[in-house]
Amino acid sequence: MAVRITSEDELKRLVETLPFQSIADTPTVRYYTKWEVYKEYMGMDYAAKEDQLPEQLNKVIEDARTIVLGKELRAAKMPGGVNVEDLGREGVSTSNGRLKPFSLVRYDTGKMQAYHALRYNQGVGIYIDRGTDFGKIAIVSLGGDGYLGHHIVLEVGDGARGEILFIDYHGSRGLKTLVFESSIGASAEVEFTNIALHSKESAVYTLREIYIGEKASITQSYLLSGGRMTRFQDDNILEGRLSKLEARASSVARPSTSSDIILSSLHHGAESEGDVRARGVVVGNGYLAQRGVAMLGETAKLAASEVESYIFLLSENGKGYAVPVLEIHTGDITRAGHSAAVASLAEDTVFYLRSRGLSEKEIVKLVMEGIGRFSGVIEKTGIDFGWLVDFH
Repeated sequence: MAVRITSEDELKRLVETLPFQSIADTPTVRYYTKWEVYKEYMGMDYAAKEDQLPEQLNKVIEDARTIVLGKELRAAKMPGGVNVEDLGREGVSTSNGRLKPFSLVRYDTGKMQAYHALRYNQGVGIYIDRGTDFGKIAIVSLGGDGYLGHHIVLEVGDGARGEILFIDYHGSRGLKTLVFESSIGASAEVEFTNIALHSKESAVYTLREIYIGEKASITQSYLLSGGRMTRFQDDNILEGRLSKLEARASSVARPSTSSDIILSSLHHGAESEGDVRARGVVVGNGYLAQRGVAMLGETAKLAASEVESYIFLLSENGKGYAVPVLEIHTGDITRAGHSAAVASLAEDTVFYLRSRGLSEKEIVKLVMEGIGRFSGVIEKTGIDFGWLVDFH
């Protein structure tokens, strides 16, 4: 349901009074996000300069129609059936009752959402007509040397199909808030390829909500490597009957970085299917919380859902938390399961690999790259894994 923003004063009040996170936000009491980092960065001025996308990521989008959000909006010419509207700061859509900012998400449920609503500098609406084969579209969100906030609305019509490349890049010391809300129409098929890469001095708050209609299906592939503090929350809401989600995630916690990654499969549609599997690796003193949430609501009769999360620690100084959550609110399901583990490399495995001539550094790289390739993003995009790990 759309929420009308009443006034700037009201938003300021909410930023002052709302908590970063209430206990009800998570099935566990623990706060996995280091909210004090966001508190430190929230006083930043708007960025004077936006980041430039590295050549490694430019190659990923070179064959796509690209929409870039930084200090302002830049969009290439789109294929037929795809319309892009600059929603600016006010979020006012000009035509036909289309989705606009805060149609599907709320700004009044936490301090960071209210802060985003108060300060975000650029909004964009991407509207894909029903039945359109839209090919490959890249959406790029850039950080900067201060605060930037981006609000993205994606409305995919019934029966449309294509691929969305979603790149969330922040290479400077700064704060970025990024809210993405999407509606996927009946029988549509969308492949999302997601890359989030943040510098060790950045704080990035990303909230995504995707509503999946009847007989629609989406696949989500993620390659995620956070910054000083990254919270990346992706809620996939299986709203329609026979809707489907398949998600594969690879997460890398580089030294001196912290990430809280939440991937959700939330079922409301009967006979909906969700499959969320994540692999993470922690290097040096990195920190990674990897949470997978599957919820089967009262109306999700005969639904099926699986969620799993595994993290490998490659040093004694790293911290990893694999948290699977399964909530079932109906007694009539097809299948539901969850699993998780946090482990270090077994000594016998290290001994075996060293006996085959591999050094300790080569073993670490081998494990890291194996985790990095789990989601399939590296193969699909050609990103050099060594560059990713060495990124600062």
